[in-house]
Amino acid sequence: MSEEPLHVTLVKYDSGLGVPGIMPPEVNSSIEIRATPTGGKVVKQSFKNNRPHSTEEGQITGDNILTVHGLVDELKTLPSGALSSGTDVFGANTVVLVRKGKDVVWAYNPSTGCTGGPDSDQASEQSMLQVNDDHKAKFADIVSRIYKAGDASV
Repeated sequence: MSEEPLHVTLVKYDSGLGVPGIMPPEVNSSIEIRATPTGGKVVKQSFKNNRPHSTEEGQITGDNILTVHGLVDELKTLPSGALSSGTDVFGANTVVLVRKGKDVVWAYNPSTGCTGGPDSDQASEQSMLQVNDDHKAKFADIVSRIYKAGDASV
């Protein structure tokens, strides 16, 4: 039986989250890495007007696979979740989804759902995802290194 592939998706968007639930943020690029310990595929896209503009594909092998697996282990040490308040607590303008087979391993999406109305308690939602400056720096570094590993493969 073969090992379930690791699937890492990063979506980078312009600063500002649009209007959650109404108008999406302006997407700049995405990278998808699907890898087993022996090999995998990278698909990198750039976007224009929130539509794919160009696509590059390549193979990921060797050290880059090990790097991505290690970075996923680092992501698992960070708080994760989806915030409907439209607040990017990590401040990196990046959505992250990591799956192993069909199971979600780690995820962060600051712009899901609708923003709360005047009766909602957005402050309590933000407090559920406790992020400090070290978390923010680590998240930005991990995202940058995942992009770098993917870029080396396309």
